[in-house]
Amino acid sequence: MGIGYRIKEARENLGFTQTELGKMVGVTGSAITNYENETSHPKELIMYKLIEALKVDANYLFQDCVKLPKEANDVTLAEYEHIKKYRFISTHSPDGANVVDTVLDREYTIAGKLKEQNEKIIELEEFPGYVKENTNYVNAAHAKDGASEEDRRHDEDIMDADDF
Repeated sequence: MGIGYRIKEARENLGFTQTELGKMVGVTGSAITNYENETSHPKELIMYKLIEALKVDANYLFQDCVKLPKEANDVTLAEYEHIKKYRFISTHSPDGANVVDTVLDREYTIAGKLKEQNEKIIELEEFPGYVKENTNYVNAAHAKDGASEEDRRHDEDIMDADDF
């Protein structure tokens, strides 16, 4: 996802057409199309106007231009909105920021445990032979190996009983 994709995402999120956004920043609708398709790039002054009109942070638009680990560049517009809200809360309601931190830490811990459980389940599904060979299954529907004839009859009588 490059700058063009992020311009388009932010524009669509606000419900603007390319023409409407173009008028807001002083260019044509086709110029916005070119920015979104990355066939051309806005000049510095237009970029500032786009950031203002689209109500986005410059970091959101330029995150692919900065040399960071890939996962650091995968921030969505919705995540930037969360960051803006958190910054507002932490500035105006420190107790509110503590609540958000507490919930975030709690949910992060829970998600980590769920991820570990899911990885174990996937691991078990990928190696069913391993699980079967290393698990002691109770075979209640069949007679025990090496059982005497008397024990087998006794077990069958129990299985055939009306109250079983």
